[in-house]
Amino acid sequence: MENQEKCTQGERVLVFAPHNDDEILAAGGLIQRYVESDTQVKVAVITNGDGQIRRPPFLPFLRPDFVKLGYKRQNETLEAMNYLGLSKEDVKFFGYPDRGLSHMWTNHWDRNDLYYSKYTKTNHTPYDNSYNGKAPYCGSAVAEDVRHILLDHKPDVIYLPHPNDSHPDHWATNGFVLYGLEQLKNEGFDQLKKVTMLSYLVHSVKFPWPRGKYLESSLSEPEHLEGLDTEWVGVELDMKERLRKLRAIGKYRTQTQLMRKYLISFARANELFGIVPSLSLNNSLAYGGKPNLSRDFILNEEEDEPLLSYLNPKRRSRIATLRRYPDMKSVSLNRNSEFLNLSIDFFNKYRPGNEIQITLKPFVQDDKLSGIGDSHSFRFLNRRLYHNQSEVEKGNGYDFESGSKSYRLSIPLEKINDPSKLILSITLARKGYPFARSANRLVKIH
Repeated sequence: MENQEKCTQGERVLVFAPHNDDEILAAGGLIQRYVESDTQVKVAVITNGDGQIRRPPFLPFLRPDFVKLGYKRQNETLEAMNYLGLSKEDVKFFGYPDRGLSHMWTNHWDRNDLYYSKYTKTNHTPYDNSYNGKAPYCGSAVAEDVRHILLDHKPDVIYLPHPNDSHPDHWATNGFVLYGLEQLKNEGFDQLKKVTMLSYLVHSVKFPWPRGKYLESSLSEPEHLEGLDTEWVGVELDMKERLRKLRAIGKYRTQTQLMRKYLISFARANELFGIVPSLSLNNSLAYGGKPNLSRDFILNEEEDEPLLSYLNPKRRSRIATLRRYPDMKSVSLNRNSEFLNLSIDFFNKYRPGNEIQITLKPFVQDDKLSGIGDSHSFRFLNRRLYHNQSEVEKGNGYDFESGSKSYRLSIPLEKINDPSKLILSITLARKGYPFARSANRLVKIH
């Protein structure tokens, strides 16, 4: 583990937390260190954790009052951050729906198609202290809030969830932060072009391990993420920092009442962060080796065009294993002057009843365009392809095929505004239930 200085340098730091407590689990030690060095630290909490079904036994309300729970979790964050030296003004609550961020990233992007939370019983934030007032539950609104806080704080170091975190809200938060930052870079905000992005894990297989109070033990990269292109950096904490982090975790009483052993597992001898590179089709081979493309999948491929391939960790859930759902092995891309070609390879057999959803967030190099752009969703189900809910036919500019352990798709670049860059993610689902996701990856197209 190298480059600890990347995690400890900086004059303006911004921590993105999907839920109240992720900020302390990920960076409770470093927040202390930044405060002591007079570094400006802001914390952006995307949801208020208001989708918590299990009620801690000490809460006074008998019927589920998820908004009241959200306010209580806000107060826990403020108490913990104050204990570490931050003020109330240093913490911003966005107020978006717990358990809803992934839906807003993939399916509910526009303001004319809002997400409805079954917990808060609304499609707008119900809180009176949200960062953007009564913000609508849609992906473009989250992305806009991310843009605003980036412009307001102008950080040189950003902490965000790792793209392979298994929690849907963490996975989506990574995408929103990546999108908001890249959109501003695309618009010419040069001050943000040298930002250090440090990603953290909270939800992953056997992480942290073992569970419980182990102040002398260090966090290390989970086995199932070994071999990916993340550079992991461990930052050592002294005993004073570890103990203060442990006590700060105790401020989140709604959570420690339910999963104390898990939460205190993050008070360790170090904090672990990953540096995830962006990818480029201009490289002859970016990562992961050449995929096993079938000979009949040419799809407008030109011999001189480079091939980009990156791996996906094998992490099938118990349900997915029992039901023999497919699991992604790698994702590959190439392009020519007219088409973007995408290939997905699976560890096991792909069955037609499983849905493949490919989400693309394009960035268009156009001085006349600014702000939040379009989102493109390609769904493949029962041998049919849908682009943003409309079925498209083979031969109408698109081409696609599914093999026993692969899926191939060719997309006309003009259909996605011929982007200079895009963020790509893939979700596998069965009867509307997602069971696997690829990382959100920023890819330079040309």
